[in-house]
Amino acid sequence: MAVSAPANGFEVTKAAKSGLFKQIAYEIKHSNKWGYIFILPLLIDFAVFTVYLVVRGVLMSFQALDFGEFTWVGLQNYINLLKEPRFYNAMKNTIVYTIVVVPGGILLALLVSEMVFRRSTAVQTFFKSAYYLPAVVSTVAWSLVWIFIYQPFYGILNYIIGLVGIAPINWVGNPATAMPAIMFMGIVAGLGASVVFITAAMGGISTEYYDAAKIDGASEWQRLWRVTVPLLRPTLLYLFVVGFIGNFQVFEQIYVMTAGGPGYPGATETVGYLIFSSAFAGFKFGYAAAQSVVLFIVIMIFSVFQFRLFSADVSY
Repeated sequence: MAVSAPANGFEVTKAAKSGLFKQIAYEIKHSNKWGYIFILPLLIDFAVFTVYLVVRGVLMSFQALDFGEFTWVGLQNYINLLKEPRFYNAMKNTIVYTIVVVPGGILLALLVSEMVFRRSTAVQTFFKSAYYLPAVVSTVAWSLVWIFIYQPFYGILNYIIGLVGIAPINWVGNPATAMPAIMFMGIVAGLGASVVFITAAMGGISTEYYDAAKIDGASEWQRLWRVTVPLLRPTLLYLFVVGFIGNFQVFEQIYVMTAGGPGYPGATETVGYLIFSSAFAGFKFGYAAAQSVVLFIVIMIFSVFQFRLFSADVSY
């Protein structure tokens, strides 16, 4: 028996196209393509202003600026870097600053958070806002404030110690006190964000653990170190890693308050300030890029070490 052809081929084609369009619309609606489209601007920003610049900086570390043009010099910038005592001094200052400021700031934030968390919600909000306020102010702004605090003649700190008979101290002008003064400022000024994170994490700890510890006769101090701190390990790990990465790149407060001094080599000169000085004072852009690469390697080593040290038994 013969099968007759469709009476209207156009209608069949139209129906097929309609079904195809519906299928395409369904695939677009139920796929992740729109998600990639929405994050495309951020991906472009990351590729252009992060990935490209990192690659360009690494390539520049093997070059030198000669008569307005970059020439390939291979490992010469790194060889010169390893021979320069000023770089070792800057690296030492950076490591000392970071090792003191990050653990010291987190420890102080932990103690402050413990005291704040015991208060009512309204009181918690007030203190968290007060401690976090310096974080919303630029580093340059609060560095200028601390310059007045440390001012040797009419600074508030010398006024306070003068009340107990101590002679005024040139806090940031003396090589012996300049770095400790800046480290103290870094601990106090960077306290706010850590307090907010830690108090928020404390709110997620079940009170059953504290009740069990009380039944076992644990004191408040023991409950803090035996219950609270272990359960805060994911938050503390985050604060340690982010703190080390940020403080290893310390620059603004050094530039504003001491310009890497006093003395030579500078008592407060860090790798961040040395990179700035090499690039924009000495116009040694390739040399400064080599310093940046070495700083990146040191930061990566410290970050991996912290993850291995603190991430055991941490679940996310």
